[in-house]
Amino acid sequence: MSLGFSSKSDSMSSTLKKVLEEFTQLNETTNEHYAVILIKVMINLITNSKEMTMQGLTHEIKTAGEYLINNAQAGHGRSELVLRSTQTIYQHYISKGLQQLRADSMEALKSSLLEISQEQIDIIVRSKDNIKTQCLKFFNNRFKVLVVGYSNVVLYSLIEAFKAGIVMQIYIPECRPKSEGIETYRQLTEIGYPCKLIFDSAIGQVIENIDMVLTGAEAVVENGGIINRVGTYTTAICARFQKKPFYVLAESFKFTRLFPLSQKDLSDSIRYSQEEPSFSEKLKLPENLDLINPLCDYTPPDLITLLFTDLGVFTPSAVSEELIKIFNT
Repeated sequence: MSLGFSSKSDSMSSTLKKVLEEFTQLNETTNEHYAVILIKVMINLITNSKEMTMQGLTHEIKTAGEYLINNAQAGHGRSELVLRSTQTIYQHYISKGLQQLRADSMEALKSSLLEISQEQIDIIVRSKDNIKTQCLKFFNNRFKVLVVGYSNVVLYSLIEAFKAGIVMQIYIPECRPKSEGIETYRQLTEIGYPCKLIFDSAIGQVIENIDMVLTGAEAVVENGGIINRVGTYTTAICARFQKKPFYVLAESFKFTRLFPLSQKDLSDSIRYSQEEPSFSEKLKLPENLDLINPLCDYTPPDLITLLFTDLGVFTPSAVSEELIKIFNT
């Protein structure tokens, strides 16, 4: 009897290893969004699964998703949140699909799950264009904008605005500890966008001269707040003090069922980076440096003006209603 359990365990271990290897390879060799990659990996898992029952297949999908969340790197040093929110919504639609299916064979069941998976990919692919459309109605040539960190959807919206002849003056903090703002600066200036790179410590001085703040998000939580790169919260506080609007651009697959009330409510795996930050060689640092190196922070909803999403433009208070709609439909 134990040999049967051992064989099953070995098979699952092998499956999980393949899933992680496939995710890592696609993430390193393609420019596709991590959320699309995650679902594509799940599509291959469903296609190649040897499970003979619906219960076995759903367990395999759920286990593989959790394994990816805990072991995969989403790119640009993102936290587990960016994978967890996608997997949670994907799992919801898979479970909902299974409840409604009347498949008479495993092949028919797999076919239906693959159709659901492709629908989710299509939604993700369209999300950036939907957000961009909302933004183009709002952007203006006269605007001076402070952009926080590196966000695919923020970059895409700004570049598409530039192509449409809407050219704003962009200010970009370096975004330590990973200096992601430098990558944002590089990509925008390559197409001729007028940008200025600023030190993180200069945000308070610069923000009084800008018209608005734009940022992405790693997750949008139930109360309408966001979890994003460290420094987002600080920037939002400065924006509120200077009475500057603070706008978030985020795809709906980043909506997550978390409800933090403060920084301490974030788990250590979300808050802290395991990587050593880089310092200038000119700095003479102590050998035993006691360093706090946070990766993300939580920005509460009262500091956010609006969220631009592929489902529409929302106030923070409306986000919980949208989450209810997603998980009740």
